[in-house]
Amino acid sequence: MHTTDRALNIDPRIEDPDKLKPLSRRGFIGRLVGGVAGATAFLSMSPKTYGAPAEEMFDMAGGAPADDETYWERVADQFLIRKGVSYMNTGTRGVSPRSVHQAQIEAVERVNSDPNMTWSTYFFPAMNEIREKMAAFVGANIDEIAFTNSTTDGMGLGFMGIELKRGDEILTTNYDYGWVKNMMKYRAKRDGLALKMVDISEPRFRTLENSQEVVNAVEAGITPKTRFLTICHINYTDGFVMPVKEICDLARAKGIITLIDGAQPPGMMKLDLHELGCDMYAAAGHKYMLAAQHTGFLYVREDAADRVQPLVYTGSPDSDMSGAGKLEQRGSSSYSDRIAMGAALDFHNHLTREAVEARLRYLTQRLIKGLKAVEGVTVYASDNPRNSCALVSFSIRDKKPSDIVGSMWYGPNWNGPNTYLRTVSASGDFSAVRASLHVMVTAKQVDALIDMVGFMAKG
Repeated sequence: MHTTDRALNIDPRIEDPDKLKPLSRRGFIGRLVGGVAGATAFLSMSPKTYGAPAEEMFDMAGGAPADDETYWERVADQFLIRKGVSYMNTGTRGVSPRSVHQAQIEAVERVNSDPNMTWSTYFFPAMNEIREKMAAFVGANIDEIAFTNSTTDGMGLGFMGIELKRGDEILTTNYDYGWVKNMMKYRAKRDGLALKMVDISEPRFRTLENSQEVVNAVEAGITPKTRFLTICHINYTDGFVMPVKEICDLARAKGIITLIDGAQPPGMMKLDLHELGCDMYAAAGHKYMLAAQHTGFLYVREDAADRVQPLVYTGSPDSDMSGAGKLEQRGSSSYSDRIAMGAALDFHNHLTREAVEARLRYLTQRLIKGLKAVEGVTVYASDNPRNSCALVSFSIRDKKPSDIVGSMWYGPNWNGPNTYLRTVSASGDFSAVRASLHVMVTAKQVDALIDMVGFMAKG
């Protein structure tokens, strides 16, 4: 929804326009990087300063303990979330902190007010610097990163760009994302491929002691004709962390190219894509990365780049262009969105990847433990951090998930916050409520959610 302020575009149900009023164009710039010289540096659009965390964060050393509530409440204050709202739906859309929001707004204004910025929609010098930051953030080389518009966009570039022949088999699981499965069905029909889905809908596949069963089930689905395999890194429905490395090692040994749906993990947990061992990895910028909508990336392992061809190519005249960058040569792109991605990386790097992951695991275990203590509540997230991080799905006996979500937002007979959750469903008649935890969520809000669930469970 649009506010009356021409520079803002936020949802006032969740976010507070008043929190941006002090951030006038010049005032924000001056406070952000300090003084006239800082404002000049900001206007140069260098990603080294553009979108840096707001001034009240400069004295907050990165790497704070996961249970330091004073520190993490100050981090939560960096967001535009309204007072009385607990936002727990980052798994769908991560709201941006003020620094990222304002970085994007400033970029839009710059393009619309400076004729010299005309070519920014095609190219700008800072792009490689942002790409370098992204590569370091996810454990990749700069030539292995292509910027995309979303996870699904990256999945499409990776899957539709590889050569497959009639009769080849492509493999996924029935717990993977519906849009990706639809993409595979479409190409299978078009090109005469055989699509196979491994059934891992039974809960036993997502317990610590049986995690190897997932690997075994995938291996059992592989035949001599299997040429491509895709799985989710973290399933968006129940938050199960798949044994990706083991499955990728298995596929690599058999000459099968792998593409991982990584919509959730970047910004949630520390990644090293080289260590993970996949050939390709697609992810979103607008979820746990906290960047703008219309952002994402596709990682293409260096030794797999020749196997992935662009679907559209409008870029470099060098037809021998190698690396993942060739996949993003599709004409005009959104300058402001890319700037927002750089600002989001700055925000995360200031906090540190390790501290963010530790905080999210702390909140996750706090929520899981609290929900499991409520009679009539079933929790679908694993107790073990190896198998669960930040996404916690649950149900309440005799309550429809949609009714729970509605009551949490509009308010039952309970003087609690408006808590923004969502429903999720999957194969095997799985239906639940999902809470997505990130750094805008405080321990007090987690405890309030537990109390509200307990109140509803008694009704």
